[in-house]
Amino acid sequence: ARRSQPGAARAAVQQRDAIVESPVPPQDDEAPFAERAPSSVATLTRSRRRAGIAAALGTAFCWALSPIFIREGLEGLPSPLLGVTVSMVASAVVVGVVLAARRRRLGDRIDSRTALGFKVAAGLLVGLSTWMRWIALDLTTVAVVLSVNSISVPTVLLLAPLVVGRHHERVTPRLWLGAALVIAGSLVLILKGS
Repeated sequence: ARRSQPGAARAAVQQRDAIVESPVPPQDDEAPFAERAPSSVATLTRSRRRAGIAAALGTAFCWALSPIFIREGLEGLPSPLLGVTVSMVASAVVVGVVLAARRRRLGDRIDSRTALGFKVAAGLLVGLSTWMRWIALDLTTVAVVLSVNSISVPTVLLLAPLVVGRHHERVTPRLWLGAALVIAGSLVLILKGS
């Protein structure tokens, strides 16, 4: 038998016991993260992490392969801006098809002006950086452009915790070591390529 506890503490213990003793109800795959049962959070976090790593690897592969196509495509164009335009239209078509296929999951809307501001700022920065990337690829080698782009690693490590908070982006000494190795490798490529 349990000893009598103060109100808030007793309620917390009862809630914990109810979570631990009750089976986890089946979860709808489309339910937002916050609506899932508390006991499934650890599993969900691991699966989300694996999915995030897989998406990051896919992004890295596509991002690394695209400059090769860009460089070849620039040979027949009078301006990198025209290439960016064609590329953005192609990207918009792909995103449009994906959004159309997933339209059931698009019921969410941006409720916060701050979130909308971040989305607009991110879109502008992506557009500008894509244009600058095409110009750089028109003027120098793919290896040099990709090497210089690796400066994004320490930039993200410095700015992400400040912008989104340290609870979302934990920067550890191990991450800084990895960033230093990336930068060192990039410098070797740039200096050897010169």
